[in-house]
Amino acid sequence: MKRAIIFLILLFGPYISSCQNIDGVWMSYNNRVVNESEQYTSGQEGFILDFESKTLGHISSDSIIKFKINRYKIKIKELNQKVRIKVFGNDSIEFPPSGNMISVFRRLKLDNKTRYTKDEIVGFLTGNQFDTIYGLLDIEFSTDQYWIDKRFNEDKDRFDLINNTWNEPGYWYLKRIDDVYFLILNFSQIDEKHIYQILEVDKERMKLKPLQDGTFRPKQLTELRIRL
Repeated sequence: MKRAIIFLILLFGPYISSCQNIDGVWMSYNNRVVNESEQYTSGQEGFILDFESKTLGHISSDSIIKFKINRYKIKIKELNQKVRIKVFGNDSIEFPPSGNMISVFRRLKLDNKTRYTKDEIVGFLTGNQFDTIYGLLDIEFSTDQYWIDKRFNEDKDRFDLINNTWNEPGYWYLKRIDDVYFLILNFSQIDEKHIYQILEVDKERMKLKPLQDGTFRPKQLTELRIRL
């Protein structure tokens, strides 16, 4: 994943505009297509810019690279590269087009610190059956490593997501950012990542804030409720 971060930065080009007042943690999701009539692929979602620690990472990895920032420039220290970005106040940050996609970063609200450990969240997900989501999909959370990662001996913390409706496996995993957990789901091998911030867990449900959740739009997944 560190190589993927470096490759993404190299595609972005050689400059940047004013970003000296940006703070907090920002994530890319719901990226924009430059030209709908031309081919495009997803996969750039989930990059994380942390302006407190001055690091760039990804939601699927613990690897990070450092950057420096001054009034007009952000410099990727490890690459000796500068990146042009557009800053729209506290609403969004845009990187230049890459593969017909513009990565759009939005600031994360990280006030709801979790009261649960990772093991407790994993136990909740894998130890229960849930009502169908979107009124359609019957899914189960497995503790088995995602079958594609297992086949290619990939060292990733992704697990099989059993899709009983489509009879096609996807994957799931968790990401922790500043004591806040995020749940990432993929319902099939060709489906986009669905990204949710975990807001609350109790005996009956897990409450979610959908960040990227477009497959069944306008329906969105706001909770996983235990099947009675």
